[in-house]
Amino acid sequence: MNGLAYEADYLVGWPTAEIAVMGPDGVVNIAFRKEYEDLPEGKERDAKKIELAEMVRANINPYLAAGHALIDDVIDPADTRSAIIAGLRANRDKQVFRPWRKHGVMPV
Repeated sequence: MNGLAYEADYLVGWPTAEIAVMGPDGVVNIAFRKEYEDLPEGKERDAKKIELAEMVRANINPYLAAGHALIDDVIDPADTRSAIIAGLRANRDKQVFRPWRKHGVMPV
């Protein structure tokens, strides 16, 4: 539930993670609608939807994301506590300096 845009210092994921904005079923229903709309209702259309969802799922796995440096490591769920501790220790003395805001939220 995080990403590089949030300026995270340590990103790990489980092997079952899906690194995507939306799940495979949502992507199929939105992006690939034209590919299965012409098929008649029934088993053929359902099979096409499943095929497209599996194609999307293959592209959002955590190992692919780690290969593209979107996450630092893929960890076993049993190692989650150790990964959290390692991340906290690595950033124990970290200080973040943000620019001063000239104008904050104005009172109404």
